[in-house]
Amino acid sequence: MPKPLVVIPMFLGEDGDVEVVMDCVRSIRSTVSESVDVLVVDDHSPAQDLVDAIAPGLERYEVELHRKPDNTGFSKTVNVGLGRALDEGRDAVLMNADMEMTTPGWAKICQRAGTVEGPAGVVGALLLYPTGLIQHAGIYFSLLTRTFDHMFKYGPGNLPDAYLPRVCPVTGAFQYIRHGILEKVGIYDENFYMAHEDVDYCVRVFLAGEQCLYEPKVRAYHAEAMFRGRPSPKVQEWHQKSWIYFAEKWANQNFNGMVPFV
Repeated sequence: MPKPLVVIPMFLGEDGDVEVVMDCVRSIRSTVSESVDVLVVDDHSPAQDLVDAIAPGLERYEVELHRKPDNTGFSKTVNVGLGRALDEGRDAVLMNADMEMTTPGWAKICQRAGTVEGPAGVVGALLLYPTGLIQHAGIYFSLLTRTFDHMFKYGPGNLPDAYLPRVCPVTGAFQYIRHGILEKVGIYDENFYMAHEDVDYCVRVFLAGEQCLYEPKVRAYHAEAMFRGRPSPKVQEWHQKSWIYFAEKWANQNFNGMVPFV
């Protein structure tokens, strides 16, 4: 099997962003060494001088840098890597640039992850804030707010229920996607600009008869929205448009059996 391809979307705006991305890359190399290839896709960062500055460091860690000519959002950015993985017969790993992997051999764990029904098509991880609180332990749908959110968010990092695998959608901050899923389901829906495209992909996986699995044996620290979370009218507009598109796309879909309800 070809090496899995780790796809990291990048958007640099401040000097400190360079070290954040390099910490992510170093954590990959320290936990899975050379057993994966890494592709960083720059979504036409506003600070192109920082992209120039980070390029030699990425090269030292044998990381390929792809520079997009336009800023087009998350889906089109990660699809640069997902499309390549699809064409090259690889598994793909989506990973946000503000992640630090902590589990040695996490790629193998993802490859083996599954249930009694078979291997999981998409595998997610237990993500913790740098403070040690839970950032992601799977995704649920709130019947109160009619929105999707991360399970046990802000809960203690040693919460027992967070260490139980479950079939549910998982965040695009870390998604291990088998090549067979890319063949069967395709790449991300590029009608999304930013937000909800990961839940959309998981819904498509479930509807294709496959499974998404939250696997807490794989763990990482995630600062969450360190780059995209900065105040920006453009990003706020993208979030709103993406939610409206998601709501209209799945208006008649029953999520029962796909998503935990709370």
